[in-house]
Amino acid sequence: MFFFIIRRLLVSVPILLAASFVMFGMVTISGDPLAEFRQSTDPNAPQTMATMRQILELDKPFTERYVDWLTGLFSGDFGLNRDGQEVSALLSNAIGTTLRLIILATIASILLGLFIGIISAVRQYSLLDYSSTFTAFLFFSLPVFWVAVLLKEFGAIRFNDYLEQPGLSVTGIAIITALTAGIAGALAGGAARRRATAAAGVGGVALILLIAIDATDWLTNPGISLPVIAVLSLGASVVATIIYAPLSHRPVLVSAAVAAIAGIVGTIVFDSWVDEGGFGRLFVLLVLSLALGAAVGAALGGEIDRRAAIQAGMTTTFFVGTIVVIDKFISAWSPGRTIGTVNPKPPNLDEPFWETMVVYAGHQILPSIALALIGFATYMRFTRASMLETLNSDYVRTAKAKGLPATQVILRHAFRTALIPVMTVITISFATAIEGAVITERVFAWNGGMGTLFIEGLNEVDPYPVMGFLVVVSVSIVLLNAVADIMYAYLDPRIRQ
Repeated sequence: MFFFIIRRLLVSVPILLAASFVMFGMVTISGDPLAEFRQSTDPNAPQTMATMRQILELDKPFTERYVDWLTGLFSGDFGLNRDGQEVSALLSNAIGTTLRLIILATIASILLGLFIGIISAVRQYSLLDYSSTFTAFLFFSLPVFWVAVLLKEFGAIRFNDYLEQPGLSVTGIAIITALTAGIAGALAGGAARRRATAAAGVGGVALILLIAIDATDWLTNPGISLPVIAVLSLGASVVATIIYAPLSHRPVLVSAAVAAIAGIVGTIVFDSWVDEGGFGRLFVLLVLSLALGAAVGAALGGEIDRRAAIQAGMTTTFFVGTIVVIDKFISAWSPGRTIGTVNPKPPNLDEPFWETMVVYAGHQILPSIALALIGFATYMRFTRASMLETLNSDYVRTAKAKGLPATQVILRHAFRTALIPVMTVITISFATAIEGAVITERVFAWNGGMGTLFIEGLNEVDPYPVMGFLVVVSVSIVLLNAVADIMYAYLDPRIRQ
């Protein structure tokens, strides 16, 4: 596996070199950086042109300019822009802003697309399948800038009016309950009686929760109490067990349940420590959660079920840690116009950690949703098609005939194989996400991102900022394609040969 990874990464080097040469040539002939000065009547125009020629190295031949630029890349020098600023410094700030937008949107679209795609394939030709397919095609056909404008109107301006005085009306409770019951019935599948039972049960629970939320004014003072965290954690232990092993495997179920209890105890012990916040503390919380789940699973899983117990324990403690983070986050929110429509953050922001995260999330949510909706459609359709092909395979039918639980057949047998072609789509779509981010940044006025750097470079015929943008995009695509090949080898060992 190690030599396969090294070989795959080495193959990417000549591809990047060839791409950089072609891009540099296209950017060079795309415009004249001195055009505005050639017709200028300013007496200082000749001096300005001379300075610009020196900054952009326009007096050198094309090959020499390319070699100088390429050599500088290895030392982190991307050249200078028209104003004499280092492109590497501009690019480092822009990458952080854009990656903050792209990564969250990409993760959300991948998770949602995979989940809906699997459910649609398993419930083929059901109402859920038809509705999710229609929704996917709808979002896939919409221009990202139009989606962004709609989100600004309905997801910010009007929703902010609601957030100033949040509450639940009788009509709202009825609509949410009906939607929840309908989704539960569609996910349940099977006979009409089974779907009706699932819809009635889930709808009843949703109705009770909504009434309790409205009666306690939870929306104006949100938070997750310790008893609720305990119930959710124990429920997560059962779900984690179902994913990795049948419920009849007691060591796995016990390991997950003990991991949930240990996570609840850790929530109490580290409450004040996590309350102070900080990315370093959150990383430590993640490591401790996973280590705790793995230790519990290794101790209680036994020899036969140890691997499944470790996986179930880690999944459970990760869920508990996620619930704790969500609790701290929503507790820091207070009613007001939270959703931002411009800029990645307000100026002169000086708030405690969790309050700062709320502000960042308010400015992040709309552009991330705009990108995620477009990406979700692609991932969902490819996942569904790949899963349908895999579910009809002989080895999947054999697994069903052996009496394996449906969850294990779908996730551990069918989905692993179906994920191979989907990985290609995920890596290729990353480039689409960057392209969409350029437009989204303009709609939401995210100044200082990669989109701003690229568009200003094009408008001002400034070659090196444009090349910096293209280098980041091309390197990301090539490296992610290499990662996709490595994932192929992990998912299917035959590819390593």
